[in-house]
Amino acid sequence: MKWGQKMKERMILYRGNLRSCNYHCSYCPFSKRPMSEWELEKDRVQWYGFVESLEVRAGDLGIGALMVVPYGEALIHSWYWKGLARISRLEGMDGVGAQTNLSFPIEKCIREYVEWGGNPGKLRLWATFHPEMISVPVFAQHCRQLWELGISLCAGSVGVPENQELLRQLRAELPEEIYLWVNKMDGLKRSYTQEEIETFLQIDPFFLRELLPHPAEASMCVNRLFVEGDGRLHTCNISQLLDVVWEDVCGKMEGTLDDSGKGSLPGPRCSHRYCSCFLAYGGRTDFINRILFGNYPLFRIPRRPKAVFLDIEGTLISESGISGKKYALGQSEISQDILAGLEALAKAGVRLFFATTLPFGDAMKRCSKIRHLFCGGIYAGGAHLRLISEGETREKFYELDHRLPADLELLKEKGKFRILIYRQGERVYKITLLRPLGRPWSEEEGEELCQSLPDRSTQVRYFIEGNCLQILSADADKARGVKTLCGWMGISTRDIAAAGNSREDEEMLRLCES
Repeated sequence: MKWGQKMKERMILYRGNLRSCNYHCSYCPFSKRPMSEWELEKDRVQWYGFVESLEVRAGDLGIGALMVVPYGEALIHSWYWKGLARISRLEGMDGVGAQTNLSFPIEKCIREYVEWGGNPGKLRLWATFHPEMISVPVFAQHCRQLWELGISLCAGSVGVPENQELLRQLRAELPEEIYLWVNKMDGLKRSYTQEEIETFLQIDPFFLRELLPHPAEASMCVNRLFVEGDGRLHTCNISQLLDVVWEDVCGKMEGTLDDSGKGSLPGPRCSHRYCSCFLAYGGRTDFINRILFGNYPLFRIPRRPKAVFLDIEGTLISESGISGKKYALGQSEISQDILAGLEALAKAGVRLFFATTLPFGDAMKRCSKIRHLFCGGIYAGGAHLRLISEGETREKFYELDHRLPADLELLKEKGKFRILIYRQGERVYKITLLRPLGRPWSEEEGEELCQSLPDRSTQVRYFIEGNCLQILSADADKARGVKTLCGWMGISTRDIAAAGNSREDEEMLRLCES
């Protein structure tokens, strides 16, 4: 889990007993089997039982969002609207929603949702366009109607090559604020042509992510759970059954709290080699999911930040080695998924910035293949700021006292370290005290060394990276760098996003969440 990621950001997907749809698409099995009144009643009872369990335990379990992902169409049934309304009222619940074909009477259902106490600001709809059943103008009008009522939604369809013109028309008729996604077509029996890919990228800037292999990794699925109507549990929609059922999780009112004070959900389990659809790979804790789609990426509603600040080592450059085929970045690597996300953000006009403890030169070497996508960054832990705007470069350095290197020379023999000094001209802005790899610094040693320096050295701060003790100005850190760069650009920190994986990133991440 990354620094700043909250346990409350657990998301539940629910799929009940419903196996029917009011649409009759030729490829879909759920339109061909009408459900009996008894079966519909069973679905209603299961759903309300699930809703009641969330009303009791959602807070304890750290659940912040719910999405209904039915086999068929759920929102033509009033009980789903009533249940979503009840769940939206829960304290700490950030979003509720469903996959839908938008065939329900919009004004009536939204009005009833509100009358039942539903919070329209929390409603999230994933709307799927079915060309066999509805025209582009009518579907686009349904989307506009919801958007004008203040409902958050995304829209999309399967990337059938023969439907490219229809999807282009749909993109043109939708408000720019509504993201139109394109899912990879299963069963195409051939690869997409480059022309088809380019066309779909014009419609959906994230379409390349659909074409990439996403190697499965259960440890990245700690904040999700898939619940079936009968209580069976999965990590996600394609994973195998877990050993417990939902009733066990919710029925244990005592002794189910973990160290954070949140309730215990079963750990993730997966036997797949790849995450084969967005419901699978979109729910992982990959930072790129959260940058693109916020804290609950499975709603598939883009975050749309104006600027993004990204740590390099451990974030842009994976430490885990689980990200599949990679592109070389100087001496380092980046996953195809991250690269596709960065290119889409840059193309959309989002300003990308590095936020790293590396000095500028080292960062550029590490990221030589992607640095053209970035508008500058925060380097050397915040001691060096750089903004490139309209061909002009603006920089700022936080200086250290010029006498500090001499002070450290007096301690070098005792501390058994080498001194690396980073300068801009005659100005010193960072000092690294380097030990052999087998002798990492401890917090106690760092504190003792800084306390042994002259009084003028109280204007410094330090942090430890293994065998390196980094010394900077007390005014230099990533969070302050973010504020400064945002000030230069004239944007609010409410309009930015960030990702990182160390203590040096913690304040920056907290700033971007405030």
